[in-house]
Amino acid sequence: MINVRGRAPELLIALAVLVCFVAVGWLDYSNQRRQAATYDTFSSFDYQHGGYRAWFDMLRDEGIRVARYQRRPAYLSDSVATLVVANNVFDEELRQEFGQPSGVYTNADLLALEQWVRGGGRLVWLVDEATSLESSSVKGALRSAIDRVSEDPLRLPFVANLGREKDAALAIAPSPFTQGVGAVSGNSGLRVPFDNDFALSPLVADRAGIVVGWYPLGKGSVIVVTDETLFENGRLAKTDNARLAYDLATYALQPGQTVAFEEWSHGYQSGDTWWAILPQPFRVAFGIAGVALLLLLFGATWRFGPAVPLPENNERTSFEYLTSMAGLLERGGAARKAVRDLAHLALHAAARSVGLPDAATASAIAARLRGTDAGERRADDVMTLERLAGYENPSSAELVEAARLALSLRKEFSLDGFQRIEPRHFTQRRSA
Repeated sequence: MINVRGRAPELLIALAVLVCFVAVGWLDYSNQRRQAATYDTFSSFDYQHGGYRAWFDMLRDEGIRVARYQRRPAYLSDSVATLVVANNVFDEELRQEFGQPSGVYTNADLLALEQWVRGGGRLVWLVDEATSLESSSVKGALRSAIDRVSEDPLRLPFVANLGREKDAALAIAPSPFTQGVGAVSGNSGLRVPFDNDFALSPLVADRAGIVVGWYPLGKGSVIVVTDETLFENGRLAKTDNARLAYDLATYALQPGQTVAFEEWSHGYQSGDTWWAILPQPFRVAFGIAGVALLLLLFGATWRFGPAVPLPENNERTSFEYLTSMAGLLERGGAARKAVRDLAHLALHAAARSVGLPDAATASAIAARLRGTDAGERRADDVMTLERLAGYENPSSAELVEAARLALSLRKEFSLDGFQRIEPRHFTQRRSA
């Protein structure tokens, strides 16, 4: 038996080490959560001060159909009418540091987003606050991401850090985008200079520059907001921020259309399967190949015919020969000649039987035959056979009828036959 009492100190030491590991893991997890909370995420999932959950809930409570878009822009469709994009490089760098998923738009993503807007979509683009970065250990990575955004096909305007102007901005032009909006309040110094982009129509601005502007792109439009802090949970209720957030998200929105908050860049990614990223022709080709493989397996399991071809048998039967000859004669019009030959032979036999020459007509032969019941019947057969012989295109039934009559007459009138119908003899009358 194992001595448990003697091993008690070792068990206590192992238990203490396990408790230490659990405590260190918990402290590390808590530290990561505290560090993750130091940067604003601007995500509609985030309940903290720097999230957009309040904006999402406000639209839903107002009866607007809202959703979270967790895929790349290449999968955007007409089901999404308005897309809210609020990228944040600080949050992205922090997620990458702790091994959490994050996403950065590539040129292909921006091109897909541009095509969606040109097709009639409405994009609400909130400029990343990392644009105001002057010096940092991650300045190179952040600046490269900002440059990619600045040169994208969406033609986003140039944004500069012009400093805060009393931390407030005003609606400067009457527009459906700013209906009911007087002043808004944020804490970002990013602005679009007034003299930099003449295609951008200013909506909300201060003396430092444009805070909210818009410009058309194809059939759709792009709304640029330089201050991401306007709509975060902690500031949405200040001044007219909530009204502006509602107007920008629901502008020209039709019943049943969806307002979507982009979450792929915030790490909430639904994932791209290999099948979904394949082009349409490849998917069709794979489908055809799969169906062909299934048919091959089905045919190998259940055969519908012999495994090897049967040996050829070139020997033909008498029936096949007669059938082929009959078809050949029928195509050549041999029925008329056959009927006339049969009638010629039968009439010659009948003429010799009644003592007439071979050239005798059918009428003469019939006249000799009449006088008895059998003679009357044979006389009718002779006349019928003569009539059939006069047809230009006798049918199969008429050919068979002529053959039957000819055979019957030849049997009756043959010189060596069992029966012979003699010509009618008239009884001589006695003289008075």
